[in-house]
Amino acid sequence: MQAKGIQMNYVEWAEEYYLNARRVKSVLERKKQLLKEKGPLTADERKRIIDSIKQYRSIYRELLEIGDTLAMRAGGSVREA
Repeated sequence: MQAKGIQMNYVEWAEEYYLNARRVKSVLERKKQLLKEKGPLTADERKRIIDSIKQYRSIYRELLEIGDTLAMRAGGSVREA
């Protein structure tokens, strides 16, 4: 019975990481849109947005990787956020 409880925790944890990955992905999309829609940007503003996008991409990938690891430990299949 204890093993099933642990497995359930891995599934819940994986879902939480996937949920956070989806949230980060939506922030990423908004930042990308900002680059496209916003009027003329200074080089400094453009660099700040691009650097921010890079950081969010890194966080997104890490969240997916951890979610996948947890899902595999639970014995489930890997899902994409």
